[in-house]
Amino acid sequence: MSEPKRLVEQAAAEADATADRPMPPEAAFTRPNKSVTVATRVSPEDLADIERLAARLDVPPSALVRGWILAGLSAHKEETVHSAIERISADLQRLRELVA
Repeated sequence: MSEPKRLVEQAAAEADATADRPMPPEAAFTRPNKSVTVATRVSPEDLADIERLAARLDVPPSALVRGWILAGLSAHKEETVHSAIERISADLQRLRELVA
C-alpha cells in the first residue's frame, strides 16, 4: 500500500473512532476544500492514457490532471513577455534539432 493511501486510511480510522466526541475547544474550523469544478474535453484515447498513468502512479485521474494544471499555472505566474519569448525560442531550437 502506498504511503499516501496508508495516511488517508489512518486519518479515516481516527475520524471514525472519534466521530461521537465533541470538537476540542481550541480547534478552529476551516474549509480547505473550498474549490470549484472545472470541466474540459479530451479525446477518449487521451483519457485512457491519463487513466493508465494515474493507475500506474496509484493516484486518482482527477488528482493527476489537477497537478498538471497547477504546475502549468505555477510555471507561468512569473512569466514576462521577455521570458515567454526566450522559452518559445528555446522550444523552436529544440524543434529544429529534432527535424534536422
